[in-house]
Amino acid sequence: MKTLHAGFLTISLLGTYASSAFAQSSMTLYGSIDEGIGYVTNAKGSSQTLMGPISVPDQFGFKGSEDLGGGTKAIFQLENGFFSNTGAFASSGVLFSRKAFVGLADNRWGTLTLGKQWDLTDDVLLPNANGAVQYNYFLYHPANVDNDAVTVVNNSVKYASNPWHGVSARAMYGFTDSSTGQGRYVGGALLYKSSALQLGAVYSDTRNKSYAFNTSLGYANFLGQNLAGGVTFKARDTQIFGVAGTYTPNRQWAFHAVVDTVKLATDTDSARATTTELGVDWNVTPFDTVLLGGYRTWFAGKQYTAAGLSNLYHLSVRTMLYAELTVEHAGGGAQAALLSLSPSSSSNQTSVRVGVQHFF
Repeated sequence: MKTLHAGFLTISLLGTYASSAFAQSSMTLYGSIDEGIGYVTNAKGSSQTLMGPISVPDQFGFKGSEDLGGGTKAIFQLENGFFSNTGAFASSGVLFSRKAFVGLADNRWGTLTLGKQWDLTDDVLLPNANGAVQYNYFLYHPANVDNDAVTVVNNSVKYASNPWHGVSARAMYGFTDSSTGQGRYVGGALLYKSSALQLGAVYSDTRNKSYAFNTSLGYANFLGQNLAGGVTFKARDTQIFGVAGTYTPNRQWAFHAVVDTVKLATDTDSARATTTELGVDWNVTPFDTVLLGGYRTWFAGKQYTAAGLSNLYHLSVRTMLYAELTVEHAGGGAQAALLSLSPSSSSNQTSVRVGVQHFF
């Protein structure tokens, strides 16, 4: 009987230990699905009707943590992009195209992560950009030259300090990526956040970064490189500096802005892109938000001016209907080219889109 009693006691203790261990760990499945119908006035010389998650890419992911004790946790995140209208991955052959990292988070020393991660411009510019706030991917800047939209860095190490009186710092280093040919990445950022105000500044430097200026902007050549047939432009060095912020004086209004400059350099020449962006959000009711915003980009003697008007109606916390209008006018001999759409054959391009987005 003593042996039997001891056996039950051992099993009970093991069960208690396992329950405690599981209670200290967590994993979450999350994501979003966006589907809608859009109309574009001019893409490669003709109008188009489009279906699919063009406005905001679909995504799903896993994230989790394990309490290691002493205020330290092990963390991880895996995230992939996909298209709901076809079921295809956003990047062919890549299972986790958006994030794949693991690291440690400490209550005193901050967070250190390693793997495939968003670069620091996404930490600073993205939360204040019309493209993210309006859920309107077309309002990100021409060819995403400033990494304002989601931009990942493979083989990267990232550190984020814990906030001190609302101020935090971040640093990131990306090793040379043999799979894409991109060289090393280095960046730093400062952020401030209070109840009504968030501000940030970021600087990054990337070697050997490629840009699809032919298919995204219609450029046949750039800085002496022939881009005919969809050949990508490769910059020897890309330097980005940007500041951004959002002011929310009350529950009804929010005002946000982004200013950034990008220097692209080859061995023999260089060009600069400068963007200013403003936006305002009006919460008409707790369920309905109207958003108005736009940007102007000066890039290598050309100008791109875009404006967007959106209405987001929340059926619930996780489901919303949206309608958006986006227009762009290009100057300096450029073709209008809203991000993720084929360039216009003229200096103007307009997109109208309605859809539904669900978060889980």
